[in-house]
Amino acid sequence: MKIVSLQSVGLGTIFSGINEPYTIKVGENLYDGRGYSLDVTVTKIEFGFEYQGTGLPAQPDTYFVHTSDGHVRVLPEDKYIAEWSE
Repeated sequence: MKIVSLQSVGLGTIFSGINEPYTIKVGENLYDGRGYSLDVTVTKIEFGFEYQGTGLPAQPDTYFVHTSDGHVRVLPEDKYIAEWSE
């Protein structure tokens, strides 16, 4: 099983006065909180204890969002709901 998307809980973006959840999906562009593309694609999302980085300790309460620019963004587990798939 792998994570295919994350959706924010209590955090969001505001469009026309409506607070919408912030969603991150594998294979799609990453957006900032105002809805503008950061021109990078999400390549993989891992739960913190699964991360096999060089010399980094396990981080069980986080999600690691890998992007096409080579960066890894670390997000708190308690602020996002993960969607899992085969």
